[in-house]
Amino acid sequence: MKINISRIKYRINYNPVNYNSRTGKYESGNESFTFYNQAKVNLWKCDKCDMKFGTFRSLRVHKSEVHAY
Repeated sequence: MKINISRIKYRINYNPVNYNSRTGKYESGNESFTFYNQAKVNLWKCDKCDMKFGTFRSLRVHKSEVHAY
């Protein structure tokens, strides 16, 4: 059985941006934002310290620098 790593990383750390037409705001996780750019900054979340990042690359750099043993 082959495991697709990219699917696992999206399931664990990825918070997609959704537009709620009822409230007129963008939602990412449990937070809501007025502008898409604000919500896009919070796409990725570190599973160890709950910091949020805009790109997966910055999340990887954070994990390697802060959480590496």
